[in-house]
Amino acid sequence: MGLTSWGLLVLLASLTSGSLAATVWAWPRAASAGLRAAAGRVLLLLGCQLTVLVTLVTALNGYYLFYGSWADLASAAGGRAQAARHGPAAVPNARAASQVVRKVRESLAPARAGRPLPERDGQVEHLDIRGIRTGISSEAYVYLPPQYFQRPFAARRLPVVIFIAGYPAADRQVWIGKGHVPDTVAREQRAGRVQPMIYVLMRPTVEDGRDTECADVPGGPKVETFFAQDVPEAISETYRTAYDRAGWGLAGYSTGGYCATKLAMLHSGRFAAAVSMAGHFHALLDTTTGDLYGGSARLRRDNDLIWRLRNLPQPPVSVLVASADVGEKTFPSARRFMAAARPPLVVDRVLLPTGGHNFKTFRKYIPPSIRWLSAHLKGE
Repeated sequence: MGLTSWGLLVLLASLTSGSLAATVWAWPRAASAGLRAAAGRVLLLLGCQLTVLVTLVTALNGYYLFYGSWADLASAAGGRAQAARHGPAAVPNARAASQVVRKVRESLAPARAGRPLPERDGQVEHLDIRGIRTGISSEAYVYLPPQYFQRPFAARRLPVVIFIAGYPAADRQVWIGKGHVPDTVAREQRAGRVQPMIYVLMRPTVEDGRDTECADVPGGPKVETFFAQDVPEAISETYRTAYDRAGWGLAGYSTGGYCATKLAMLHSGRFAAAVSMAGHFHALLDTTTGDLYGGSARLRRDNDLIWRLRNLPQPPVSVLVASADVGEKTFPSARRFMAAARPPLVVDRVLLPTGGHNFKTFRKYIPPSIRWLSAHLKGE
């Protein structure tokens, strides 16, 4: 039973109800004088409080996705995540980079009356991607806009945005179920506010219980290379996408925001724009990350985006910083990042007056981020 599953929450709610009922039933019998009766009353109260607390914490975790699995929780409690070994896939040519299993998911298309029609509603597809360079296997949900299936656009190659969720993003459909990306895109397109683009919706987690911060970990998974090379190559070989970097962008929230900004800055030959929604700007190392840099101070510094802006040439990319003045814990680092930026790097901002580091706030960043990306990317 998963840590964020409804089954676990129902079980805990049932245990809480049972504990309360047992307390009501047993209290009169424990109301007599004496040490044993007093101890019984204490145990009854503790039992009720414990079950209520565990149920509430589990419900909050299910909503905010602090921990996505039992392995994530064990790692946070001091356990050690098992690092899988990743090597290049045994395929000799670049054409095989798109080792993709592709399935249409009609039930996830934007809600409209009647059966979904691709040329009217667009289409959501599920991909299983295995990277040829990294050997990493991961899944993606791809939203293709209606224009992709319409005759006037048959020769058009559309811009692509790779959305990367925060860690751990236990809900594999988080960009659809919580972010409502296909529905938001459909609404923005009907209003004429965005151009047709392809949306690749992913998680940064390639190993359960391991937060890699999208790094190429020495002796571990090469997650930066996976997102910067394997994924774009697989998508471009599967769909009708823009060839040039001007048609490729990234976006993400929390850890995904850091990943999106880092990938654009370090791989400006592939990406032209990135959106950081409440993202941090250096890797946050803890028990879920382990040692991401093999003890190398140089690698750790190179992954610090503020350090890069202060000490290295600016990359020719555009970045949108979406954050909140009050309540967002990553805003101080966002402010330092924006202060250090200079041309040819261009930084825009979307700032809410208040907002916490949670999906209720992240969702508010998605519509303006999509509009901004549409204005900064070009199809062919």
